[in-house]
Amino acid sequence: MSTFNVLVVCTANHCRSPIAEQLLTAAVAEQFDDDNSWNISSAGTDVDRIRPLHIFADEVLRERGVLVPGHRAVQVTREQILEADLILAAARQHRAAVVTMAPPALGRTFTIRQFARLVDQIEPITAADSVELGLQLVEDAKLARGMMQPVPVEQDDVADPMGRPLTVFRECADQLDDAVRRILRPLHLSASING
Repeated sequence: MSTFNVLVVCTANHCRSPIAEQLLTAAVAEQFDDDNSWNISSAGTDVDRIRPLHIFADEVLRERGVLVPGHRAVQVTREQILEADLILAAARQHRAAVVTMAPPALGRTFTIRQFARLVDQIEPITAADSVELGLQLVEDAKLARGMMQPVPVEQDDVADPMGRPLTVFRECADQLDDAVRRILRPLHLSASING
């Protein structure tokens, strides 16, 4: 069975990218009835040590009903980037780091909020399987990117909540949850021909 590989990237893979990874995993499972065809992972551009999920990141996910398996921070690799069909970065600096490490990934690397903004501009997509939906979503977003004007940094970046209070982690999770919902909104599975 083929998969649609999504890689979410932030700095330390301790707060933003694992929150986004888990929110997207939960939303995809709900939308596509747990068909496991989207493989969602996360990594960091500057992981100084292997850490578990930040305690506040864990708390904001639990508040949303998302239970996180044992997360351990990992450093992003060129291989991960090249295997990904879609790379969603927390901020522009992470997008730049990804593309510097693997230039062929340029066309499929976005900040997560930028990608949501682009997806807002595309028509609904219907396909027989969720992998096809994901691949078409990336293609349509690429086309939309060429037609949109740049926006201020704060509209594309998710600010780092590290070292900040729980309320800032909640704001971060709200931004990521909003982006995830917008990204999946246009995707619709068609009825199975064989079913």
